[in-house]
Amino acid sequence: MASSIKLSAENALLKAAWDELDEQERALKLEQKHLSEVWIKVCEKDKENDKARAKVDADKVDQGVSFVHPGLPIRLNVGGQLFETTAGVLCRDEFSVLAGLCRGSGGTLDSRLAADESGPSEGYFFLDRDWWLFRHVLQFLRTGVLPEDPALIEELYAEATFYRLSLLRQAVEKQRASFHERQRNAATRAPTTTGALLSHGHYNGEGCGCGSSCGGMCGETDEAVDGVDFGRSARKTFGATTHALPDPFGFSMRR
Repeated sequence: MASSIKLSAENALLKAAWDELDEQERALKLEQKHLSEVWIKVCEKDKENDKARAKVDADKVDQGVSFVHPGLPIRLNVGGQLFETTAGVLCRDEFSVLAGLCRGSGGTLDSRLAADESGPSEGYFFLDRDWWLFRHVLQFLRTGVLPEDPALIEELYAEATFYRLSLLRQAVEKQRASFHERQRNAATRAPTTTGALLSHGHYNGEGCGCGSSCGGMCGETDEAVDGVDFGRSARKTFGATTHALPDPFGFSMRR
């Protein structure tokens, strides 16, 4: 009798384990079906994107929009400073002004803007913009990296608008939002300290901008927008906001 009861208990345990495994198997099959449906949708979307991309490429060819070989050197004279890069870098954003300089085919340029034909900048495309800012634009196109200075970021946004660089504008907007988020978090953790630092322009470790070692006690304040210092430091483009940038020719001291 006891052995019969024990056997019945073991059978009940085995049945419960079997039922549990059976339920898990059904759940796995349902998950597999769901993943298969998702994968099919991803493949279909990928095919649609390929077709759309091919149509855009065909439309560009029909409209005469083609670019030279990515490795072709392109020379630029920006505000009197000479730069040299490649067509591939300038064409990171194909609908930008800079990409427009690389119109052509193979190794032959067919740009709407003529290069200088004589002088020290012969063969260079002249752009009447601030070369100090353009070097950051070029660096972004090469590496996708932006500087950390919030005032400089605002100036780069204006440059992105001029050059019609949507990639740069989007990156600036994202980094600007990151600045504001960090400031809000800092204000939440230490409102008194953060407020004092902002009032003296000590954002990101900078001094107050008064030109002396006041230790933040001079009483001068910068303007702050959404918790980020865009006051005096933003207006003094070649002062405290750029002193840490490489300047082998001493241009920042001349201005």
